[in-house]
Amino acid sequence: MSPSASHSDDTSGFRSRLALIGAGVTLFAIGQSLVFTIVSPLARSTGLTEVQFGLILTLASLPLVVGAPFWGRRSDVVGRKPVFAIGLFGSALGTLFVALALQARLSGWISIGELAVALLAARMFYSLTASAIYPSSGGYIADVTDLHNRSQGMAIIGASNSLGSILGPLLAAALTFVGQLVPMYAAAALTLAGGILGLRYLKEPERHRPTQVQGGTLRASDPRLRPFMLMWFAFFLTFSSVQLTTAFYIEDRLGITDQAGVVHVASLCLVSMAAVITVVQAFVLQAVRIRPVVLLRLCGPSFVLALAIMALATSTPVLVFGFAVLGLAFSCATPGINGGASTAVEPHQQGAAAGYLAAANTVGAICGPLTGTLLYRLGPTTVLLAGIAVFSVVSAYAFTIEMPVRARS
Repeated sequence: MSPSASHSDDTSGFRSRLALIGAGVTLFAIGQSLVFTIVSPLARSTGLTEVQFGLILTLASLPLVVGAPFWGRRSDVVGRKPVFAIGLFGSALGTLFVALALQARLSGWISIGELAVALLAARMFYSLTASAIYPSSGGYIADVTDLHNRSQGMAIIGASNSLGSILGPLLAAALTFVGQLVPMYAAAALTLAGGILGLRYLKEPERHRPTQVQGGTLRASDPRLRPFMLMWFAFFLTFSSVQLTTAFYIEDRLGITDQAGVVHVASLCLVSMAAVITVVQAFVLQAVRIRPVVLLRLCGPSFVLALAIMALATSTPVLVFGFAVLGLAFSCATPGINGGASTAVEPHQQGAAAGYLAAANTVGAICGPLTGTLLYRLGPTTVLLAGIAVFSVVSAYAFTIEMPVRARS
């Protein structure tokens, strides 16, 4: 069942607007997944080294840290709908610009140096604009759900993101035979259409309208947000460390050395994780109402269990199962952390809160690759064991986080 609306909109209209939000997040996730399924494999073909390509992506991600809070605050002032549309248009254009830069290099029209500059500029534009999607969608969900249904609403965003991460590789597999970059052009066109539909049919939440004039600046240092930002930072620091070293782990731990085999196993791992997230958040958490505080306290132990299974894995099925359990941890984290933070702040601060949370997980994702590669040099299981230690502490810390009394009513 869908979360209940706090205003008098009819149920079908309410569900259609949630569907538009979910569809927009899915389209964004499809485009983002193509960076790993299309762009990364083409990096060597263009003449870029792995280090150069990684540096470009890292530098291009930095604007996310300031972009997400900025757009979150703007959505509190001008509304969720226009900011959400800006995010979709920015995602579409950013994806298109990356595809055009790669096309120009593969066609011999630009040099490697010019490609590096073009990719950096395209991805920075993408980061600055597409970073509007999560804060505005999170704020929208907070505006149209009551406190008892906040977890279910936030789960829609997580499920949509996971669905996009599954559909992206499928889109790539279906269209690459036409041309290497055709999936990126298709994703850009679909996302652009999503932005147009959002502007046309998405209705500004009624709850947001009277709160736009209330003001009240929310800062990243606000003690109400700090626990949730710390948890997201730890979550993505650990996850990105694990994700980046998974291919190495498959080779060193499972003994799979051929490139095709490594890619196959890594794909199975990521698809199993995304499938669990999609099923749990799109169906289980919509049918069963679970408070954010409960989900918040479940995500840490689930993460520890997943990492432990991976550390003990000596075969592909066990490693894939570990990633499936990691999907369960993510399923609890998105509605638990985001939903918990949403209940901790005022209605007119929802966008800003969502923006700061997005910035926190972005910082974790930026720091994770370097952390993971340094730890992996000490041994194949070091990243996983370090993650178990971190999330054992995080799990205990989660029990010290108290939700506001008004959130329990």
